Amino acid sequence: MSTRQSRRLFLAGAGVTLALPFLPSALWSRRTGAATCKPPRRFMAWFAPNGINMPDWTPTTAGATWDLTPITTPLDPIRKKIVILTGLDNQDLAVPGSPPDDSTAGTGCFLNMIPVNGHETDPARISIDQALLPVLNGPDCAAPLLPSLQIGIQGDNGSCSTAPCEFSRTLSWNQGVSLPNIWDPQICFDRMFASGDPAVSAAAERAALRKSILDSVLVQTKSLSFTLSPADRAKLDQHTTFIRNLETRLQRLGKAGVTAGGDPNGATCTPPVRPDASPPLNFDRGITPAAILQGHMALYLDLMAVAFQCDITRAITFMIGNARSNNDYSFLFGVFAAHHAVSQHDGAADKLAMLTRIDTWEVLQAATLLRRLDGMLESDGQSVLDHTTFYMSSDFADGQIHNHWDMPVLLAGGASGGLKIDGRHINYTPQLTFPRPLVGLRSNVQAGRVFISMLQAHGIMQDTFGMAKGGPLPELMP
Repeated sequence: MSTRQSRRLFLAGAGVTLALPFLPSALWSRRTGAATCKPPRRFMAWFAPNGINMPDWTPTTAGATWDLTPITTPLDPIRKKIVILTGLDNQDLAVPGSPPDDSTAGTGCFLNMIPVNGHETDPARISIDQALLPVLNGPDCAAPLLPSLQIGIQGDNGSCSTAPCEFSRTLSWNQGVSLPNIWDPQICFDRMFASGDPAVSAAAERAALRKSILDSVLVQTKSLSFTLSPADRAKLDQHTTFIRNLETRLQRLGKAGVTAGGDPNGATCTPPVRPDASPPLNFDRGITPAAILQGHMALYLDLMAVAFQCDITRAITFMIGNARSNNDYSFLFGVFAAHHAVSQHDGAADKLAMLTRIDTWEVLQAATLLRRLDGMLESDGQSVLDHTTFYMSSDFADGQIHNHWDMPVLLAGGASGGLKIDGRHINYTPQLTFPRPLVGLRSNVQAGRVFISMLQAHGIMQDTFGMAKGGPLPELMP
């Protein structure tokens, strides 16, 4: 067993580094007392493509007593730890001149506030997750295993418009270079729990023998268990059971021919010899089959939760789909339903109803993760969610018009108290009437000011971010 400073514990075996949750009794010493490292702050961005059915999203009143709407209903259990922002404008930054298309334009500047058009090779492009890393991974505590983690369900496929594909398929950027998504849960699992290159001989041998990652550290786990308090022993048991169950689910998913790296004829997704690289998804027209969308979503919710709980990383970007995503939502309707095609609603009531159902399912997935983070207690008695800043939005607002104003924005968490996220609905277009139109009004409040607020909440005192300016939003600052 090894420790890194005073907070994080790792169990090491052949080709494996298993991060453990915070266990105070394992770190107690008579000389130094309890662990002194404060719980780390974290950031997560969640991208939901193709806009949203705004009349079924927008609360009709501002303040803390707004009524739930059809799409926001899944957020009710954690509504005191969220903020919904209405009327934020991203039009001038997303669409200057003649962009590649509205989807790529909105995705390309999603977290960095620099246009795609005319700035394809701009070295100043840095996304908010990377801009926060010096603080998130600062010197106060040991660095996490992974500086940041990029995940996407749809993978490296789908429409790219006339711009380089990275503007449609990634969110995270550093000095003008995109950080590509992991799109296979098994690869993500190996990145999180296998030390070094997942193709090293020890990992390959473990796969060949179909041995669990836990098998490599089982003896250490049992030894550690004897030194823990009853509460920490229960926490360790819960964590190891979770890892075992997750491995089993990944294997079953592969046997069903669902995992992207698996054998479509039904072979296990853990082959005797791991290939050098997993093949691209390359689904027809970028259509992600419903079984992959459902199965991978559930696995990624677990992986992202444990990544924060075990301090494997403190910054995650997640894409349900790429720009112009055609993920198949047939599991909601019983018939084929490609998301982008549904979002081109032309005002039809049946398509808008389908879009609301898709949007509600997406929000339910986010709410499920947020609730789980809120149930994980830190050493200071607060939850992992309390120490997390969560941002959710889309490439534009309405899927038919492709407007980059009246943006749907959800915040959750609170940056360890650095942001005022307290259950409010903040409306920057108070003249908006209800029932509201599909396309709302424009305001003079840039969406990028949310990121400026995040920077200042983390002690990075700047009044601009990318090409966004105007300083922080006073309503979000404590």
